[in-house]
Amino acid sequence: MTGTHRPFLQPNWAARAALALLLAAPLAGAQQADVAQPAAAPTQSLGSVKVTGQRNGGVDPSIVTAAKDKILGRQFASSCGFLSGYSAADDEVTLAYMRDMGMMDSPSNETERFSDLSPAGNAKTGTVGTPLDATTPDPNDISGTSPAVACGGADRRFSAGRNWIARKDKSLTQAFEAYENGNYAEARARFEEGWKKVGYEEAAMMLGRIHLLGLGTPASTPKAIEWLRQVVDARYDPVGDRLKFDPKKPDSINTRVEASLLLARIYLSGQGIKRDPEQAYKWWSKALDYGFEPAGTLLAQAHLSGVGAKPDAKRALAYLEAAGESGHVPALYMLGQLYHHQVPRQPEGVPLDLKRAGAYYGAAAKAGNIDATLAAARMMDLGEGLPAPAPERAVVLYKDAALKGNADAQNALATFFYRGEVVPQNFATARQFFQAAAQRRQPDAMFNLAVMLAQGQGGDKDMAAAYAWCALSKGLGHEQAAAALPAIAAKLSPDEKSRADAMLKPAPKKS
Repeated sequence: MTGTHRPFLQPNWAARAALALLLAAPLAGAQQADVAQPAAAPTQSLGSVKVTGQRNGGVDPSIVTAAKDKILGRQFASSCGFLSGYSAADDEVTLAYMRDMGMMDSPSNETERFSDLSPAGNAKTGTVGTPLDATTPDPNDISGTSPAVACGGADRRFSAGRNWIARKDKSLTQAFEAYENGNYAEARARFEEGWKKVGYEEAAMMLGRIHLLGLGTPASTPKAIEWLRQVVDARYDPVGDRLKFDPKKPDSINTRVEASLLLARIYLSGQGIKRDPEQAYKWWSKALDYGFEPAGTLLAQAHLSGVGAKPDAKRALAYLEAAGESGHVPALYMLGQLYHHQVPRQPEGVPLDLKRAGAYYGAAAKAGNIDATLAAARMMDLGEGLPAPAPERAVVLYKDAALKGNADAQNALATFFYRGEVVPQNFATARQFFQAAAQRRQPDAMFNLAVMLAQGQGGDKDMAAAYAWCALSKGLGHEQAAAALPAIAAKLSPDEKSRADAMLKPAPKKS
């Protein structure tokens, strides 16, 4: 019987981890003598962090509403809004408060407004010498030489026309509906219409996706890149347009971030163009600039692997620490692995720091990362970074990870129940957790379950199932299973052998 509830890569954990489950003397054909030793556990590795932004599925009216709101914003729609200085009355926070409190038309609202039906002013309320005239000088221009930045007549007429078109336009809604219905040719036409009429970034983003995937048109990566560049090269407000990262929804993105990530993916994979990891690094940097904190984790991986950037452990740690502080949980786990020296190619310049590793694992575990929960449990179990082993704390974390479906944690927790360590001994519970882990292809659990089945511990004795699980464990490289399998096979009856073969080679389903 083997257990994997001690940390990986530790030379002194094997003896403590071995369970007191022995193959019975009749089964092995010899007297029980030695405790089965655990198989070599797989090495922890710094796996690739998959970062995939997600948008709401279906035709979400909020996407269209947000697109229109952005187009109609004064800082986007007119040069005077873009060039003029800060005004508290026009601040987005102020305007949001006014909208929420129903004060948009109250005297307290001092923001500059005009109707798209009368951009030059209202005859009933207009006064002589207002800024509606394009030639009216800037009231703040005391020198008489500085250019005016107040909204002029041309700016107002441009904004009024844009506002009128955007309010009446239905192209974006129609485009999304056609896209969801699989009518990609119609969707492309409507997205192009929306881009030409109003300049929706969402339309350019979807056109990039359509051309990249060849939906209703021949696939063309250059055209896809051209459309995606329209999104990322558009006017950018670092306050209003920057994504507000939410750790509870780490995959939530906006259009600008989505375009940057897609460009990075194109260059990293070489889809339709020459592969260029350095360009991928560039676009991950853009995504980070746009507020998508998980992009920092991708940049760190580039510096750790040397793909797209020079190997640089110091910069990788800086990116990971920034991402971790923002709440990106995979970054916290990666920091734990680096300081724990649990990566295949440990970068130079990162010292072994068990206390810091445990702190990062703990933070990631508290945020719900299962791998970090298991790593923190193993450190506590062995006492790494602690004055002494703390199995009573470790079992709590093992249980948490086990109930979330982690096979290694399930095998470790079963070990506790089998041995009666920290928790009361319970063979039935141990067998259940061994089986759960075995069904997830955990080789130690497969062998442990086979031993319990062969001895009838925690349930009925079943030699056929014991043989099947032992054979599967052997197939995954488990040395003890390979040694025990012949002994189990020798004790099978013809009927049990047939049943075991049926488990290992189920009959094909009839069509």
